Amino acid sequence: MNEPKEAGMQKPDLTVEDVLRMLVANERAASHVLNMVPSENAMSGLAKLPMLTDAYHRYFFNEQGNPDRWNFRGGQNLWELETSLTVPLLAQLGKAGHVSVRPLSGLSAMALVLASLGGSPGSTVMTISPENGGHYATGLIAERMGLGVDCLSGPDPHCLDLEHAAQLLAEKRPSLVYVDQSHCLFPVDIPSLVRTVRTASPETLVHVDASHWFGLVLGGVYANPLDCGADSFGGSTHKTFPGPQKAVFLTRSPKVAERVEQTQDYLISSHHFATTISLGMALLEFRDFGGEQYARAVADNTRRFGRLLVERGIPVVAADRGCSAGHQLWLDTAAEGIAAKVASHRLFQAGIRVNFMTGLPGFVEAGVRVGLNEPTYRGITVDDLPELADIFADAVRDTGHPSALSARVARLRGRPGYGFTFEPDSPVLSDAASLYTEAVTAGHDNSDNPGLPGWPDIRSGREQVSRS
Repeated sequence: MNEPKEAGMQKPDLTVEDVLRMLVANERAASHVLNMVPSENAMSGLAKLPMLTDAYHRYFFNEQGNPDRWNFRGGQNLWELETSLTVPLLAQLGKAGHVSVRPLSGLSAMALVLASLGGSPGSTVMTISPENGGHYATGLIAERMGLGVDCLSGPDPHCLDLEHAAQLLAEKRPSLVYVDQSHCLFPVDIPSLVRTVRTASPETLVHVDASHWFGLVLGGVYANPLDCGADSFGGSTHKTFPGPQKAVFLTRSPKVAERVEQTQDYLISSHHFATTISLGMALLEFRDFGGEQYARAVADNTRRFGRLLVERGIPVVAADRGCSAGHQLWLDTAAEGIAAKVASHRLFQAGIRVNFMTGLPGFVEAGVRVGLNEPTYRGITVDDLPELADIFADAVRDTGHPSALSARVARLRGRPGYGFTFEPDSPVLSDAASLYTEAVTAGHDNSDNPGLPGWPDIRSGREQVSRS
């Protein structure tokens, strides 16, 4: 075999043992830190289980269970977990008559909607201006599909100028308004926007990409876009919703659903069957084990944490209007002479993971994004927030020793969280634990080994890892 010759390529020298050690070390480290990246979340050990099983390797195309259509038989024993668990639960919680679990990610769902509802090449779609939180990729994807793109904008990063929108809609008559706020402290006023669209351009469809606040919609903190008059909504399932990295589409319109169904087979082949089952498990947990309480706690914790940071002198954007209506906060640490990258690094050393990025609406330099969604899922409560805010402020300002701060974070991280709450001695859970052990030790003679150290303990449904 020829040696790699391209610039920057190195001959791989990691062994399987090296990879396993790195994975186990990361699991152990992750059990001691708080992830506060708004676009990420955790999910229970049980919801992860399907992705460790045979289902992960299989295609599934026979949603009707037609005996003559089992061209791929790998999913035949489990097909009802998609059709009788994931799909109806999603429809129930999302208040939709038609759903698709085909999209693989937020961008996959975006491409599917634009291809299905954006019209033929030459049609116009409208999105949200990046200055008002619109996603960086929407316009480019639409243009590559041959669609024209216009943007809705507003007087500040948190609202739209609906009078100007009405004029633009009446002039352009777009096929679709795609509400794509990826940077969002306060969501667009969907009812007012829909009324504006219906008046100015009645034939225009409205789709709401609710990726960032999907869990808040299902939990009733934000109004369901379909109740607000939107034709459809959807997005990724791993931000405020504690599910797998996947995406979904929901509508009440049979015609809209048909257009999506006719398109999805040509954009998505395997829709990752095991991940779809994992989504069903996460939806079941959300419905039966406190999803609404979790969603309310996310919003409450975010507002409270924002106020606490302001009290400690950390520059939080939109502090004059409550900092946030959802799960994320934006920090302008550069205003205090601390570059966002530096603040992020200091927090990382203290056991807190955030992300810094350019392009946040209203920012000149990079800002820091902070999310309370995963900490809330992990069990952080309003009573823990003053301690967390103290740690956070000391880390940003470099006024506390990282090891001492990270030890305090680890204690907070040890809180019991939301998630699956089967009784630990449940026979079904015991069977699942055995299946989990078989899955992670498959192909090895580990009959005397109860499992690999450092990996999630399925019996609790949460990630209980070795503290050694």
